[in-house]
Amino acid sequence: MILYGFAFVALPLVAALALAVASIDRLSYQSQDAVYRAAQATRDSRILSGQITAMERQARQYLVLRDPVLLNAYRDTRAGFLETAAKLLELTRGTPQATLLGDLLQREQKLQQQIERALNADDSAGVAEGIASEFAELARQADAILTGSSRLIDEEVQAMEQEAGRAQSLVVGLAFALVPLSLLSVAVFTALIAQPIRQLGRAIRQLGAGDLGQAIHVSGPHDLRALGAHLDWLRERLRELEEQKTRFLQHISHELKTPLTAIRESVDLISERAVGPLNAQQAEIAQILRSNARELQSLIEDLLNFGTARNHGMTLQLSHLDPREIIEQIAQNHKPTLISKDIQLDMRLEALSIDADAEKLAVMVDNLFSNAVKFTPPGGTIQVLLAERAGQIELSVTDSGPGVPEEEREQIFEAFFQGRQRPEGYVQGSGLGLSIAQEYAVAHGGRIIVADHDGEGARFQIQLPRQNERSKKANA
Repeated sequence: MILYGFAFVALPLVAALALAVASIDRLSYQSQDAVYRAAQATRDSRILSGQITAMERQARQYLVLRDPVLLNAYRDTRAGFLETAAKLLELTRGTPQATLLGDLLQREQKLQQQIERALNADDSAGVAEGIASEFAELARQADAILTGSSRLIDEEVQAMEQEAGRAQSLVVGLAFALVPLSLLSVAVFTALIAQPIRQLGRAIRQLGAGDLGQAIHVSGPHDLRALGAHLDWLRERLRELEEQKTRFLQHISHELKTPLTAIRESVDLISERAVGPLNAQQAEIAQILRSNARELQSLIEDLLNFGTARNHGMTLQLSHLDPREIIEQIAQNHKPTLISKDIQLDMRLEALSIDADAEKLAVMVDNLFSNAVKFTPPGGTIQVLLAERAGQIELSVTDSGPGVPEEEREQIFEAFFQGRQRPEGYVQGSGLGLSIAQEYAVAHGGRIIVADHDGEGARFQIQLPRQNERSKKANA
């Protein structure tokens, strides 16, 4: 296709170049021919004038002296005159000079007849005067032919200038016509060649974004179509692996949840002294078991939520709710940890309403609270702001921890990603919390970002539309 494109673009240019070369070559040939003919006509006109003068002198001398040598010389000169006139007539054919030359030959023919009669006359003195006047008329006509031949050079030069102007106009016209045509051809073939390449780029970005449900189709030449087919095969394999991973996570999460429930119930019974009194050391161990069981349950719920979030059939149970109630409930759930780490909680919540899935909104808020509590050092502060901006609600959770490095701001929303920053007393998590929260936010038509702010720590911001599109349609 690239070769065809080059050929299609170059062909008009080559044709125009050939036409321009042919025009210039024709102009050059015509110029040479015109200059040669004009110069030859001028030279022959001068020769013709000289021959007429010689014929007059020889004829008059013969009529006076009657010397046969002079008669032969006259006849030789006249033969040369006729030959020169014939060549000049050929050179000036179709021009006014040819008409003058024809008149000259007719007058010379009549003059020759007078000379022949004079050769046989006894008294040639009177005839000589008449012959002299005829030769003078011939000389005048010869001068007129010479002048016309000189003027012919000017006419030929003017004709060449006109021809050169036409050739120039042709070349300029071809340039103005072919440049847009060539640019258009370049644009068309660039689009034809670039289209499959853009399709490959979109397909690669689609795979990179994890969009495995849409088939990959690449048009164009065979080699690019084959590459598109390989990418679609890769998409199918990735989709199968994704489904296997999701099924595995869902299966292992449910399998782990059953024994964990028994462990938590048993630990709760021990902690509540249902099986007997505990000494201080036993109570501390029971509390450690209870705390780790709760952490393990949180990790398993993250796996379950991740499997649900990655399921493209995820549905939202929308309701009209006040997000303050969910935020305050989440804050209440984290109150024991806040107290134990002496963390100050500054909440500024505007009275707002939103169409959202209450359970999934709670998961989003809880993930941000959990991260803030985890990374805020003892004695720090967590600020929670709820406000409306341009038809959206914005929930900002700002901690006073180490913050998020610039290069990790996009990666932290990827599944299983673990950042470099480690809080004090850090316990390895699943790396799924922010990924799940982002999936839920996108499902609501919003997003979660790491926002810039003055001061230390990280600020995570949930941005959600106040009214969901499905709710708008239902109200309409």
